[in-house]
Amino acid sequence: MISLNLQNLFALPSAHGVQEAEWYEYGKKLPLFLQKVKNRKQGFYEILDEEDVIQNIEKFGASIKGKYSDIVVLGIGGSALGTIALRDALTQYISPRAPRLQVLDNIDPEAVEQIALSLALEKTLFLVVTKSGETPETVAQYFFFRQKVEAEGLDIRNHFVCITGSKGFLRQEVEKENLTSFPVPENVGGRFSVLTSVGLVPACLIGIDIRALLSGAREIRDQFLSEDFKINIPFQLAVAQFLVAQKGKTQHVFMPYTNALRSFANWFAQLLAESTGKINMSQKNVGLTPLPSIGVTDQHSLLQLFVQGPNDKLIIFVAVETWSTDALIPVPEDTSSWKFLRDTSFGTLLQAEQKATADSLTEEARPNMTLSLPSISPETLGALFFLLEGAKAFLGEFLEINAFNQPGVERSKILTREYLSRKK
Repeated sequence: MISLNLQNLFALPSAHGVQEAEWYEYGKKLPLFLQKVKNRKQGFYEILDEEDVIQNIEKFGASIKGKYSDIVVLGIGGSALGTIALRDALTQYISPRAPRLQVLDNIDPEAVEQIALSLALEKTLFLVVTKSGETPETVAQYFFFRQKVEAEGLDIRNHFVCITGSKGFLRQEVEKENLTSFPVPENVGGRFSVLTSVGLVPACLIGIDIRALLSGAREIRDQFLSEDFKINIPFQLAVAQFLVAQKGKTQHVFMPYTNALRSFANWFAQLLAESTGKINMSQKNVGLTPLPSIGVTDQHSLLQLFVQGPNDKLIIFVAVETWSTDALIPVPEDTSSWKFLRDTSFGTLLQAEQKATADSLTEEARPNMTLSLPSISPETLGALFFLLEGAKAFLGEFLEINAFNQPGVERSKILTREYLSRKK
């Protein structure tokens, strides 16, 4: 489903790359680290098998088919980024008759108002997404759009679905108003939740095959649970990221060579930053800084920095092997200076540029690796989601942190409440 090419890391001097001896030495840690991850009792690798949840989502999708022109997700962070990535990556798999999916992942007043003005409320379904049920931004959005729906004389039960945990304000709203709801498992954090109801419900409602998505994820999950270092690609990725980070490469660029994964890079940024930026067991500040990028666009904006700037980055390329459409470049016969493009498709040019960029970085001792997907599909996207989730779980154990919490953001939430309370 996905291959990991580390040859450009192995080709570098030891100060910048990965030596095969240290690679295999760290590979011996797999059984211990796998047990450590299991001891965290996180459910991100277990939720792929919840058939009752999958069936309930599919039944709901079938029951409302054709009723709505717009689906609006009210959520932020892990409640939004995965859904945006799904929508943008799988556009070709979405029927033109499917409702428009919008994600309101901010409380910018102009953005809120613009979405409100774009909706025919009688044909709009809001998905209110917050695991805690207490996220202030999402609850504020819910209050705003609920008032508008009620002002139109509409029944909120036909226009709001809650995707939330078992406690909190939103769960109380579900019980009080008899709203349709879907669960967010208590042991799955927001940035690991795209393959739960959080991502599966909106995906299903716009016609994405969620069973195919989960099937791809399960294939990588089986590798993730293996103690065989040769086949455990999530662990291999974690080892590579950790080893280069130990050599000062703490900025990790995620650079897919396909527009389909542009939003996916933003999902990766949250996953890496929120999972690794912690105070570890030795009371040291640790973490890896994500840099979302896109090929070939950023060859013309960021590559100069990557090649000749500080050697503090690891470039993670994502390459695609085949495309659903791939036109030949029509080079006129009388333009000899461009003959290298003759009989070349856009996809072939894109692949050549990715390989050339990787090799040019290697020549300058800049560490890079390539994840290759056979194509962009629900199966491969599910696999890629889980590969990166699994790698971050292992990476947390290397860094001696809990990859699944986020204590650093709590103070901001407390102060926000205090500032607003002072105005009352």
